[in-house]
Amino acid sequence: MSTASSPLAFIYDRHATEHRAPLDLRLAGCRNWAALRDWEVAGIWLDLGDNALTDGHRPQFNGLCGAMETYAGTREVLCLVHTWERLTRTDYQRRVAAAGGYTATCLGEDDRRALTADRRAAHAGSRGRS
Repeated sequence: MSTASSPLAFIYDRHATEHRAPLDLRLAGCRNWAALRDWEVAGIWLDLGDNALTDGHRPQFNGLCGAMETYAGTREVLCLVHTWERLTRTDYQRRVAAAGGYTATCLGEDDRRALTADRRAAHAGSRGRS
């Protein structure tokens, strides 16, 4: 049973074709992964059709990041994807980090360690500037 102190998972996927069976399996995997970890699912954001193929226009991903920002100050938030290939570029991971969260996969991988290192480096660089 998830509580306000458990992480809040924002599930994201993209799917270009009309054949939805692979998408449905990936989403079920994400929901099951979240349930096994007692993460509350905030919702599911899907970029479909042409929006799933472009790197510059993913309106649902934009909405996910906006929703994430709303909760980031009050609890741990994460973007849950089935595998890394659902995002296609590290730019998307950076956008999740800018919204106050991190990205995790259903294979047990996440980018928290890399984000922590990036934040430390940015902080060290800003101390040297006056």
